[in-house]
Amino acid sequence: MTQTLFGLDYAGVPAIKITKGSLNPALEPDENVGSFLYNSKWAADYKITSIELIPAVGGNTFVPAGSGLSNYTMYREMTYPVGQAAYIRKAHFPSLPYNYPLCDVKARRISNGRFIGSLVMEALSGYDQRAGNWRTPGREWFGWGSDMTVYYNATTGYIDYGTHVLNYFSQPGGLTTEAFYSNLVVWRLPGDEADIIDGAPQAPVDGAHAIEIDSAGVRIAKPGFDVRTATPTQMAFDTANHPTKVIGAADVSCPLGVSSHDIGITIPGNAVADVHFYENGIIIYPANPIASPYGGEYWFDGSTIYFNNQFGECRVRFIIYALGTDGPTSGNNDVIRQFNDGSQDVFQILRPGASANPSLDDIVIDSRLPCIQILKEGYIPVGGGTQTHAIDFDGAGCFPMVKYMTCHGAGSRSGSSTLVENWSKRVRMPFVNVCGTFKNGWSYNMGGDSTYCTLTNTQAVFHTFRDAPIRRYYATSQDWSQNRISYEYDPSPIYGIRYYILGIPA
Repeated sequence: MTQTLFGLDYAGVPAIKITKGSLNPALEPDENVGSFLYNSKWAADYKITSIELIPAVGGNTFVPAGSGLSNYTMYREMTYPVGQAAYIRKAHFPSLPYNYPLCDVKARRISNGRFIGSLVMEALSGYDQRAGNWRTPGREWFGWGSDMTVYYNATTGYIDYGTHVLNYFSQPGGLTTEAFYSNLVVWRLPGDEADIIDGAPQAPVDGAHAIEIDSAGVRIAKPGFDVRTATPTQMAFDTANHPTKVIGAADVSCPLGVSSHDIGITIPGNAVADVHFYENGIIIYPANPIASPYGGEYWFDGSTIYFNNQFGECRVRFIIYALGTDGPTSGNNDVIRQFNDGSQDVFQILRPGASANPSLDDIVIDSRLPCIQILKEGYIPVGGGTQTHAIDFDGAGCFPMVKYMTCHGAGSRSGSSTLVENWSKRVRMPFVNVCGTFKNGWSYNMGGDSTYCTLTNTQAVFHTFRDAPIRRYYATSQDWSQNRISYEYDPSPIYGIRYYILGIPA
């Protein structure tokens, strides 16, 4: 069961709060982070800007229709023989206020449509495949950058701010696993050292209109702002600026093989999830840094999330996010709806004009659907060599999750096959990369582009390896016989980490 407040809380601040169980939302202190499924007083809020599906296309495609290389917001082209490149400019997301946003790519197998989680794949290379990298998918993704010189099939181009995503439809040489589609998820949060816009708590202002309800919908401003003049980042929500829909979240045991968990609500076709397979009470994100295949798959069917755990009994922690795929409904239903679903009282805020049977796209707030809160966020400067960076946080009553980006300066790569050839700055999702060579047995090092975080209920520890090689290999048989190793290094080494510790109501 849940309890809902729509009015003044214990501090006299207008708010919408949803608490767990029998906790009184009007009296529960804001600092009790594990008590709330939603609290409109959260200044730093966690919202999706877009889930961008990047399916296969039969030829070159421009968005918007009628645009070209000079003015597209998204351009997709076939890149023989590996698949399809998608070039996406910041302008494709008109509500995005950050030049370097928090974002990530969800890799989905082409062979079976399943996503992968905490997965480490093997890529052998060099003379007689006596070298290799064991890494998480995503290393091939450039990330989000600026002042990018990009290579199209027949010419070069320029992207001021944006990204490039590559789908593998056929197998690149050396990889022993299979090909993937990619889904790009962009969050309304910075992925670099920039502050969250309007993310610092503000004192309430006397006389400010904090909540408005009329035929245009429900609007509530964060404390310190007036709903009549507030910008989108100063609003807790309105009916066009939804909190991120979390339709399922749990921490469950995951036996070897296929298992499942029913979340009790149909999962839309465009849903994506953050999924961590982990052992011994410690999450290692994005994956366990080992020189061996590791991790699992997950997929959705109806109201169920399935897991295929290939490497041994563990646990899995997940959050399922969704944007509505069934579109808005039409009717005369009020923007505030209260009913009993047969097991509990439900409080909803709906899009104006929704029907009495609203779709997921109509629902702004639902007391059954928790919202994720940011328990702690910040930026960590990263120096050379092997380093660890420990962050303590209070997540009492929550299952914590971690999300972060690595920050990089200017760089370049030669050759048109790189697709992005020059850039002034970029941020990218984290990945694990273990480099190895074989000579009378394997020897390894953590790649200089590799990072990972070990997460417990009270602390996140980030591990970095700047200036180490990102690939080591034998170029020829003579090099192998003389044990002469060639090395490659990151063209724009990491200089910082932008992190978010997220709380899922336990």
